Amino acid sequence: MKAIKYLSFFAAASLLASCTIDLDRTEIGTAETNVKPVLSEMADIISDGNTSNVEKVVFTWSAADFGAATQIEYSLYARLGEKTALLGQSYNNRLTISKGDIVGVICNDLGGPKNQNVKIESYVEANIYGSETTDALVSSPISYSVYTYLPPKKNIWLPGKYQGWSQFGTEVWEMEAGTNQYKILVDVSNPDETPYYFKVVDESGSWVGMNDGYVADGWEVADPANSDGNFSVPAEEPIIWLNINTKKKTVSKQVISRVGIIGEFNDWADDELFTYDPAENVWVSPVISFTEGGDGWLLRLDKDWNLKYGSAVASSDIEGGFELTQGGNNNPTPGTGDYIVKLYANRTPFVVVYEKQ
Repeated sequence: MKAIKYLSFFAAASLLASCTIDLDRTEIGTAETNVKPVLSEMADIISDGNTSNVEKVVFTWSAADFGAATQIEYSLYARLGEKTALLGQSYNNRLTISKGDIVGVICNDLGGPKNQNVKIESYVEANIYGSETTDALVSSPISYSVYTYLPPKKNIWLPGKYQGWSQFGTEVWEMEAGTNQYKILVDVSNPDETPYYFKVVDESGSWVGMNDGYVADGWEVADPANSDGNFSVPAEEPIIWLNINTKKKTVSKQVISRVGIIGEFNDWADDELFTYDPAENVWVSPVISFTEGGDGWLLRLDKDWNLKYGSAVASSDIEGGFELTQGGNNNPTPGTGDYIVKLYANRTPFVVVYEKQ
């Protein structure tokens, strides 16, 4: 979540954009006479599934005074440990922000823990709008507690010819709860059409959803003659890594030529290729002969060592699965024997599951 998202601020900013102020220091007060803003105390903030994005919190403060009639821009900050992040900006003595946005700043920008009570400090900084010649007037900090509720991850769907246009057949999980961002590595090829078409069905479950009034923002390949607003890719680029933002309603892609597995089992000679199973929405390796205690293996995209995935740890999302980290170390083998590796690339991080043959 981004902290600055308030229409009133942007409206005021656009009105003032042509009014840059260049005040001489003799026109304003001194450090002794200027008045700093005083940020009002805040009660502890409790958020849950019913209140996170509905209920608002209002921060207020007393007016700053630079000793002259000026337009003052106030910036409200949150601080956790050594990290500081902007909560929002205002041209008056108050700022309204949703509980969910505060939680997003704490967890995403400040690196705070999720679903816990977190002690936060806030302060407000006053600046003369458009002036770079004056020092900011900064309030004393206040402390308050925020319960950093984050909702469960949501999902969207990716219907297309490649999976029979099943509306809810290809599930994509939110990268991080509350972010409205989704990622999937998918092969949309099929024998019946080129280019290959698909849609995005958002969390509302609507067939139109993100495709209503479709604009290819960030999308490099589209068919303007397609009145249904489907997304499309050419036949030579069927494997795509999609990044979808349902709040901004944008979709971008990275073309991937191959999804492979490499390791001691083939003397690190070359990648064995995964194939995509659209019915299960999973990538499937050929049969791999692992040896217990060996040098392990890695997942690679495009035979690129910068796109390797390793350091497998047990997954809490898929029973018996292991999460992979981009740039990680070699994954340990599952034991001696023949295995198929299944890759779930519709979530972040990727998850693999071993199936012994």
